[in-house]
Amino acid sequence: MKTGTEKRYLSLLLVASFIIRLIPHRTLLLATYDEYLHRDITLRLAEQGLSAISKDIPSLLGLRAYSYPPLFHIIGAAVYKLFPSDYIFFILPPIYGTIAVFGFYLAFKELMEDRKRALLATALLAFAPNFIYRTGLYIPENLGLAMFSFSLLFLIKFLKTRRLKYLIVLGVLLGVYMLTHRGWIFFMMAAALIVFSYLWPTVKRNLHYFLALLVLAYIAYLQVEFINSLVADFFLRLQKTEVSFLGYFKWIGIIQLVFGALGTRYYLEKDPISRGFALWAWAFMLAGGISFRFRDPYATIPLAAMATDFLMDEVFPRVALLLRKSFEDIRGFGAGWIRKITAKKSFATAVIILMLLVPFAQGTYGAFNYINPPTISDKEAYQWVIDNTPENATILVWWDMGYLIIGNTHRKDVVIWKKVYQGFFGEAPTAMEASRAYNDHVVMFSSNQRERVYFLMKKYNVSYIFVDRTRLSYGLIKYGLMEYAPYDTHFKLEFCNGNAQIYSFIPEPELKPVDPFPLNYTGTYEPLVNFLEKFWTGYNYADFDDRYKAYFNLNAWMVELYTRLYEKTGDTAFKERTDWLLQWLSYKQMDNGAFPWGVPPNDFTLYTAYTLEPLRDINFDGKEKSIELLESREMEDYFMTTPKDEKGSLVVNAMLLPLYKELGILNETTEKNVLEGILKEQKRGGSWNDNVGTTVAIASGLARYYQLTGNETVLESIKKAAEWLRDQQEESGKLKAEKFEYAYSRATYAQMAYIYHIAGFTEDENRTIQFIFNTFDPNREVHPLDAVLTMYRHFSYAYGWDKAIGMLNELLELHSLIKFN
Repeated sequence: MKTGTEKRYLSLLLVASFIIRLIPHRTLLLATYDEYLHRDITLRLAEQGLSAISKDIPSLLGLRAYSYPPLFHIIGAAVYKLFPSDYIFFILPPIYGTIAVFGFYLAFKELMEDRKRALLATALLAFAPNFIYRTGLYIPENLGLAMFSFSLLFLIKFLKTRRLKYLIVLGVLLGVYMLTHRGWIFFMMAAALIVFSYLWPTVKRNLHYFLALLVLAYIAYLQVEFINSLVADFFLRLQKTEVSFLGYFKWIGIIQLVFGALGTRYYLEKDPISRGFALWAWAFMLAGGISFRFRDPYATIPLAAMATDFLMDEVFPRVALLLRKSFEDIRGFGAGWIRKITAKKSFATAVIILMLLVPFAQGTYGAFNYINPPTISDKEAYQWVIDNTPENATILVWWDMGYLIIGNTHRKDVVIWKKVYQGFFGEAPTAMEASRAYNDHVVMFSSNQRERVYFLMKKYNVSYIFVDRTRLSYGLIKYGLMEYAPYDTHFKLEFCNGNAQIYSFIPEPELKPVDPFPLNYTGTYEPLVNFLEKFWTGYNYADFDDRYKAYFNLNAWMVELYTRLYEKTGDTAFKERTDWLLQWLSYKQMDNGAFPWGVPPNDFTLYTAYTLEPLRDINFDGKEKSIELLESREMEDYFMTTPKDEKGSLVVNAMLLPLYKELGILNETTEKNVLEGILKEQKRGGSWNDNVGTTVAIASGLARYYQLTGNETVLESIKKAAEWLRDQQEESGKLKAEKFEYAYSRATYAQMAYIYHIAGFTEDENRTIQFIFNTFDPNREVHPLDAVLTMYRHFSYAYGWDKAIGMLNELLELHSLIKFN
């Protein structure tokens, strides 16, 4: 190949390499968790200067289990100081990656002594998915692979010429490489295999010395603590995960892997350096079955060279012959035309071109699909952390989210900070210390041994806990800390938006439970009280389900109910419990006055109103804050469901209308517009959306509104809804839509009975009440506590609190919860 042609093809290859390495950052977001980490370290260096870097030499060389050499970040900080823009984190990676591609071209050209083969080998490597991954991201390995390429170049030059100058340059490069990335260790392993192959004749003659050297090295590993620690830490640091066979095709590349493997024998029969490449490829592929770090991308480098020579010498020259033989026996219509086409040289050339396009296509596809940016779904939550927490705050997050917390807020986490930052800015932890931090963070999230959790949080100086929807789906988080944090006074919810939740950790809370045990009551209302006390957590009353365990609205109704029981019985235990619940509600109330609900929790207007309703006539410290919040959510023609809502909800409007009226904060314009909107949406048959649940929710809200206002127009609407609901019931009172037993909670039937009560449909009311008494089973209720308190609420509306208590007591005497200790 002529020099001019070589330069043109090389230029095209480098331009394509640069462009394909822009793909991972096409959204202008960092593409992997690691990038957030390294950007943050770079920004810290730009701000704090080089004096912040660890002075520990093994850490600077990446020899500690959890440490990073600093050169990559120093260069990044210097560039950032010159061009203070986040764009440098998107531009520097393809620059480094393209330099690495160029370096490997020079190394392959030195190895093969053929420019055409060097270009093909470089292309196979440049577009290998794992090589794009490692050289297209803002990670130290990117610059490290550039160092690897030039180190390989001078290693080959030295072995071929034995000139000292190449060895000196190689030594300098390795010194720089050691300050850049731990990949220099992989280079030394690969170089050792190449040198071993190169010196094999000498080794054979002196095999006894070589074996003695290995024995001495093993003894040193066992006896010299420093060496043992370095080696052990290195192997502990490797991600040891079994790699599937398909993973090799996916990450190395189909062409590179298949023809590289086929070229093994071909390379073993060549010169000593080529034999070393074959040993390198297979040693790293075998090791890659346990730890992908050997495979990605270090096994790909020799495979690209081996595949190139095999393709050029064994495959491409035989393509035309193979095509002719494949189609020479074809018969029938068009057979002659097919034989003629496949016999042409141009057809063979087209097949070869298609083969060469496969690596490019696979690499491009991989750049788009194999590098998936982590979900940054909650910038609002990160901004809250930045605005409301000290810069030195430690935030407990699940380990993979630690990258995002550090990168987006510049705060500490427990695991990643310990594993990376401590080594970079101080003294690196041992692999055992890093493992302990990981295990302790698992315990903090998953254990129900609360004293142990409090201790560990104090140990790691945790100030906040941050969990998002994705991590909440992990069972060990959902059923551990996140189950009891909503009601435990060691934790206070500071932020929630339906995706993320942030709690502050209070090591010594002012409010501590004084009576962790259920009330021991005997008397007239024993069935009701015994049922309710089964849900006592020591802090609040929480249902047996997967919902948000704070249950502020239910606990507010518990205050109302136990206040009534205290009035009826004079038992001070009820008053003591209500006093505690009022303090707890005030303590757990968010600073803006909200009582959140949901998993993950959100600041729902409805549940704040639900919580406030039974407390309206009770002396409650947080009442004014909640009233102000509710007033701010009242628009001219809807109620905001959340702080971001701009259109409201028909059902929520109907449920909030009576609550706002009862609390005395409903303005006339909103009342008129909301009511008109609700009545307008009612269908001619009396339902809303032909749906039982929707109709019950809206009609029961209107029924309560009618009780408070006496608006006859609303009464007509309620009667129409009651007629429609009556048609949805069987003669027994069961809903026709209840295709399987207990598809509807009996609380829904209580709401229906209330609607009939207001509509004046006494027969339907009595039939529905009788159905509840006949079929209620608290053990089959999905939310038994919620069901009973919802029934109490609607029975109170219809018959007054005194009769409602009596009805529930009788109901629970007939149908008790399963007994348990």
